[in-house]
Amino acid sequence: MSKSKANLELIERAIKDAGGLSKLALKANVSYQSVIDWRAGRKTPSPISCQKIEKATGGDIKAKDILPDYPWEEVR
Repeated sequence: MSKSKANLELIERAIKDAGGLSKLALKANVSYQSVIDWRAGRKTPSPISCQKIEKATGGDIKAKDILPDYPWEEVR
């Protein structure tokens, strides 16, 4: 499987919805550095991290939309 590319617009929106980088990191239980790396496009959030972002945003931003190329039907 080729590496999935994250939707950077949705990551940016998740950061804004959460109230900032550190708040998203806290709500999603990930490191602050991870959120910075996702935002900059240096790293792609894992499927688990995408699910955490979905939960942290109250479902407003869907994991499947953050990583649209990931085979979500095999996970859920």
